Amino acid sequence: MARVLKESGSIGSYWLEPASSEVSPLTLAETDLSGHASRSVPYEPDAGLELSATPSARGGILIDFGIEVGGFPRLSFGPGACRRVGVQAVESLGHLVKPLAVEPASIAEPGIYSHTFKAVPGPGARLPHAGGFRYLWIYSLCPGRVTLREASLDYTPYRAPDPASCGYFLSSDDELNRAWFAGLHTVEMCTIDPEMGGVAGRHSIGEGKWVLVDGAKRDRLIWTGDLGPMGPAVCVGDNNTGAVRDSLLSLAAHQQKNGYIPACSPGPLPLRVASGLFGEYVAWWVVCLFQYYIHTGDARTVKDSFSTVKRALHYLHSQCRGGLFRQTPLNMMEWCFTVLRRGRPSYTNALYYWALNSAAYLANEIGEDAVSAGYVSRAFRLGEALESRLWDAGRGAFVDTTADRKRVPQDANSIAIVSGMLSEPDDASRALAYLREHNWEQWGSTNVDVPYYRLTPGIPWHNKRVVPFMNNYEALARFIASDDESAMELIRRCWCPMLEGGSGTFWEWKGRRGEVPGRSTSLCHGWSAGVVPLLSKFVLGIRPAAPGYGRFVLDPRPCGLEWVEGRVPVPGGFIEARIERKKDGSYSQSLRAPSSAVRVGPGA
Repeated sequence: MARVLKESGSIGSYWLEPASSEVSPLTLAETDLSGHASRSVPYEPDAGLELSATPSARGGILIDFGIEVGGFPRLSFGPGACRRVGVQAVESLGHLVKPLAVEPASIAEPGIYSHTFKAVPGPGARLPHAGGFRYLWIYSLCPGRVTLREASLDYTPYRAPDPASCGYFLSSDDELNRAWFAGLHTVEMCTIDPEMGGVAGRHSIGEGKWVLVDGAKRDRLIWTGDLGPMGPAVCVGDNNTGAVRDSLLSLAAHQQKNGYIPACSPGPLPLRVASGLFGEYVAWWVVCLFQYYIHTGDARTVKDSFSTVKRALHYLHSQCRGGLFRQTPLNMMEWCFTVLRRGRPSYTNALYYWALNSAAYLANEIGEDAVSAGYVSRAFRLGEALESRLWDAGRGAFVDTTADRKRVPQDANSIAIVSGMLSEPDDASRALAYLREHNWEQWGSTNVDVPYYRLTPGIPWHNKRVVPFMNNYEALARFIASDDESAMELIRRCWCPMLEGGSGTFWEWKGRRGEVPGRSTSLCHGWSAGVVPLLSKFVLGIRPAAPGYGRFVLDPRPCGLEWVEGRVPVPGGFIEARIERKKDGSYSQSLRAPSSAVRVGPGA
């Protein structure tokens, strides 16, 4: 069989995962007590940089690992001694806190990593766990002089065994290639041992060997909505599908008698309380189980979990009034949790529609045909109610809620297309055109056209902000609606600028003007990894058409690229494809797949 992949030897230049569980820094730099670096040198043991503090001057050492990492930092020292040394672990230099301000800042933001220790010659110190950071900053807090001898990290996130075991995406566009591998690194940084949950890494959050958490730095908990982009990213990337399954099952283990599934795994008390108020995330659990099944074909997990699905949909049905899901104080938290939307929301109802059809598919797969038909019927009635009450024909888009018809949200209109509810091409095109005209910024698409709070546009965090989580679903909606050029442009606007920081991970959300947000925001957040399946499933074009890729489509959308190639892990091996532009502007396709995977659809 002819060779398909020609560029796989280039993977190493984009690969971001550490080669071993012991990671060394990239550089060291001397700093003042504001963290400003002066002399920088490549890291090597015994590089000779010194921590010193005198009555007239104090300094520090900035340890740069080059990319986002996580684990237990190790430091050892040579000649000298300092009775009290401070250390911070941060994701960006803008997040450093001046030593005298650390304590007040920690009170306001408990997630700040700051510790003190005694630096003396010897085997050194193993510092407390730091879930996600790029820089370690150490500085003297009392008079003394001591030389840094070695710095390293005991790395704890998941590491793919080998690049050869993973899918990949490469193209003639270096920026897109970097985005795919940064998305993979984001997912792997957010794949942790379930015994190392929580900010401090000492909280048990689930069952199994690995689970998927929202952020590397915080909250380090399994959140259902975050599994929406992360699950497909894992399935086309490192193929650690057991982590997807165990994350879903860990949440299902806490399902309540009324069918409600907590939005996140057990955590600190405030999050335990909040996790009981996310009605929307119950629907996400059902959708994520469907996504897991369509990628893996794991029918046993579906059969074992279907009673959980039934109870979850019973809960959602119990929250409906007048044919639509209704927000109440007990269910109104959502993915954009700093904004509280009243009434009957178009977004949650569109997501509920997706969950019903996902459950109908699963029920049919395990032989529960009557249940499947019932869910299809309920979804049809829900879709009719949603369109009749929340579709604005004048604007060609869904409005936010029955109590707020002034605003047009990104989430409802994107999910309505992704779920198949808004299936008329003209309606989908109008909704997407509205979002492009009113929601797009240079750095991505904002979550609403008109700020929720006009007097405080920068507060709270979700008040007209670009959030990669929902940008994923808008880009996905654009690919589904064959608006390929705009989908690609949105990918470039939202994800590519985040590559400039060099940490190889994607942020929880962006600041008001697209900048790195404040210290409490995660710069390595799993729900922002949707660029991985977007590129693999649409630009490369390999998508499952039946569970476990028993049937699949190759439907590439190269959007002017000279070439695209890659592979997707499937049961029995990989599906490999390469797309090349010919002299006449058309594209040739090369494909190789296991015998268990049958191509259907375009070009089959």
